[in-house]
Amino acid sequence: MQGGFAALLAGSGLQAFRQDDGSYGLRPVPVDKRGETTLAPVTVTDRAGLGSLTEGTGAYTTGSTSAATGMNLKLRETPQSVSVITRQRIEDQNLASMDDIMQQTVGVSTVQTGMANGTYIRGYQVSNFQVDGVSTTFQSFGTQSNMGFGSMDSAVYDSVAVVRGAAGLLTGAGDPSGSVSLIRKRPTRAFQASVEGSAGRWDQYRAVGDVGGSLNAAGTLRGRFVGAYSEGKSWIDNYRGDKNVAYGIFEADLGGRTLLSLTLERVQESTKGASGNYGNALPVVYSDGSLTLFDRHSNKLPAWASWDSERNTVALSLEHAFNDDWRVQLNYRHDDIDDWHKTLEAYGSFNQSNIFPAPDGWINYFGYEGKTESFSATLNGRYDLFGRQHELVAGFNGSSSEHQTKQKQVAESPWVFAGLPIIDGVAVYPEPDWHDTPTTRRKPSETKQSGFYLATRFHATERLSAIIGGRWSDWDYEDKNRDEHRKFSGVFVPYAGVIYDLSDRISAYASYTEIFQPQSARDVKGSLLDPEEGKNREIGLKGEWFGGRLNASIAAFETRKDNLAVYDWGTTNPVTGDVVARAEDGTKGRGWELEVSGEPAPGWQLQGGYTRFVLRDGKDQRMNTDTLPEHLFKLFTAYTPQNLPRLTLGGGINWQSKVYRSTAQGRLRDIYTQESYAVANLMASYRFDDRLSLNVNLNNVFDKEYRTRVHLHMYGPERNLSASLKYQF
Repeated sequence: MQGGFAALLAGSGLQAFRQDDGSYGLRPVPVDKRGETTLAPVTVTDRAGLGSLTEGTGAYTTGSTSAATGMNLKLRETPQSVSVITRQRIEDQNLASMDDIMQQTVGVSTVQTGMANGTYIRGYQVSNFQVDGVSTTFQSFGTQSNMGFGSMDSAVYDSVAVVRGAAGLLTGAGDPSGSVSLIRKRPTRAFQASVEGSAGRWDQYRAVGDVGGSLNAAGTLRGRFVGAYSEGKSWIDNYRGDKNVAYGIFEADLGGRTLLSLTLERVQESTKGASGNYGNALPVVYSDGSLTLFDRHSNKLPAWASWDSERNTVALSLEHAFNDDWRVQLNYRHDDIDDWHKTLEAYGSFNQSNIFPAPDGWINYFGYEGKTESFSATLNGRYDLFGRQHELVAGFNGSSSEHQTKQKQVAESPWVFAGLPIIDGVAVYPEPDWHDTPTTRRKPSETKQSGFYLATRFHATERLSAIIGGRWSDWDYEDKNRDEHRKFSGVFVPYAGVIYDLSDRISAYASYTEIFQPQSARDVKGSLLDPEEGKNREIGLKGEWFGGRLNASIAAFETRKDNLAVYDWGTTNPVTGDVVARAEDGTKGRGWELEVSGEPAPGWQLQGGYTRFVLRDGKDQRMNTDTLPEHLFKLFTAYTPQNLPRLTLGGGINWQSKVYRSTAQGRLRDIYTQESYAVANLMASYRFDDRLSLNVNLNNVFDKEYRTRVHLHMYGPERNLSASLKYQF
C-alpha cells in the first residue's frame, strides 16, 4: 500500500506514513516517522481527518484515544465507556476550567465543595489523572489546595478524555469511578498565533495568547507558548479571583526517528472571600429548625478570607521509533506547589438573631507545600502471530508525592468567636494581625506508588478481538507526624475486554476491570483496614458512522467495592483517638448510559448522553442520595448553515433528577431536597473573515435557581452572558 501512495505522491514533496492505529497520514519529505506527534498530519483514510489530537478539526469527537488501555484505539475499539471533550467544544462553550469541562461531560456528577467541585463518576470521586499519558494524582497536592484539578485552566489543553469505570491498568491505586486524561497542545510546524479577549457578567475578564511554529528553517525545532490571564467577581458575595497561566513546550527532532520534548508550566491563582470544605456556605435552617432566609448570593466568609497558590511544572519526554511498528516513550514530570489560605471556618446552626452561639470552627492562616515526581516508560508495537497482526503495550510508571502543612492558627478551643454575628449573610470578625502569630510546620508525609503493566489486543478473527492484560502495583505511604507506615507490594489488577464487530459500523463489547485503594481507617483493635477493592463489569454496543466523524455507544454496567470503611462515629480508639471503622463488602452501583458525539450531518456537531445510576450498600440501602442524582442528561449541539458558513448557532441543556438527604426525617426531609432541574445554555459564533471571530455565550438562560448542596445555601450560577473576540494571525 505504501508503494501505491509513493506513486501517487511522486514529486509532491509529501510521503505517506502508517500511524499507530493502522491509518495513513501525509507529511513532508524527509520528516520524523512519528508525524502525528509533531505536525498532526492530514489523514487520508476513513478517519476523515480525525486522529488523537482534536485541535483544528472542528469536531465534537476524536479519531482515537489511548486513555483506557495505553493503545491508540478508536472509541469503537475501546471496551469501556469513554467521553472526549474536544478543543472545538471547549471553545464553543467557553469552558475555561476543568470544573467547567466536567460539568458538561456525560456521566459525570460535580459536587460543590466550597469554591471548587468534586468530580464523581459511577458513585465515587475521581482521583486518577493523566497528563500526556503520565499518571498524576492531583489530590496528592492536598484536598485543601486551590491548585487541584478543578481550577486548572483549559487554555493549554487540546482535549480531555474521561474513562468511566475502574481504570487500574494505567493509573494504579484509586476508586472504581474512572480516570481523566488530559492532552496538552503541541507545537505545529507552520507558524500559528492567536489572541483572544473575553468579558462577562460579574466583571469577569479573560485574555489568552497562543503562538507556535518552527524555530529553524528545517522545522526540526518547534515551540509553542500559551499565556492566559483571568480575573473577576462571582454571583457569590465578597468573592473575587484572578489567575495567571504560562505554558511553553519545545520539541526537537533528533534524527529521523527520535523526538525530544520539554514542557514548562506555571500557574498562579489568588482568590478573596473563598474557602474550601463548605466554609463559605450558610445552613438552610436555624438551630430551632425554622428556615433561614439567605439568598443564592450569600457568603459567610469576610472579604479578608483568601487562597493564594502557585504551581510550577517541568516535564521531559523522549520518543523513539524503532521502525513503523515499534516505538518507546520515556516521560518525567515534576510538580511543585505552594499555597496559603486565610480562613474563618464556622460550622453548625445559628439562632434567629443570626448569632453563632458556640460554633465548631477556627480562624486559621494555613498553607501547603508539596512536590510530586512522576515517570513512565511505555513500549507500543504490533506483532504478527497465527497469520494476523496484533497490538501490544508494556510499561512501567510511578510517582512520589511529598507534602507538608504550615499554619498560623489564631485560636483553638474555646473559640474566640463564640457569639459570632452574621450580618447580611457575612460573618463579622476582623482580620487578625497574622504578623504576631508564629508559623508552625508539620512533618512531611510521602506517598509512593509504581507498577508494571502489560496488555495485548489479540485479533482472533476478522471480527473478534480481545484485550487482555494486567498491572502489578506497589504502594507505600509514610506519615512522619504519626509515625505511620503502610506498604503493599505486588498487588495484581487484571484487565479484560472483548470486542465483536457485528457489522462494519457496529461492535458489541464486554469488559472487566479492577482497581484497589489503600485506606487510613482502623478497626477497634487499631489495625488498618485492608485496601478497598473496586471492580467494574460492563457490556454494550458501540458504533461509528461517516468515517468515524460520528460515534455512539450504549452500555450497562455494575461497579462493586469491597472493604469499604464504615465508621462508628460514637466509638473512638482510647489509644489513638481514631474513630473506629469496620470493613463492609457488597457496595454496588448499577446503571446504564447512552452517548452520541460527532457530526451527524455536514455542519452539525453534537455531544450528549443520558446516565441512570443507583449506588447501594451491602444492606441494599441507597447511598449518597444527597450528592448523586439517579438520572443525568447532558446535551450540547452547534450548527453552521451551509448557506451561512460564517455563522454558528448552538445550545444545550443539563438536567438532573432530585437529590436529597436520606437520613433526614419529617419536614427536614423536604427541606434537605433539591428537586430535579434543568439548566439551558446558548451560544452564537460569527467569523468576520478568516482571522477575526466573535463568540457569545448565554448560560442558565431561564435563570434557574438550584442548590448544589441540599443542606447549605450553596447555589449554581445565575443567568450570565459573556462575549469573546479572537484574532488569528
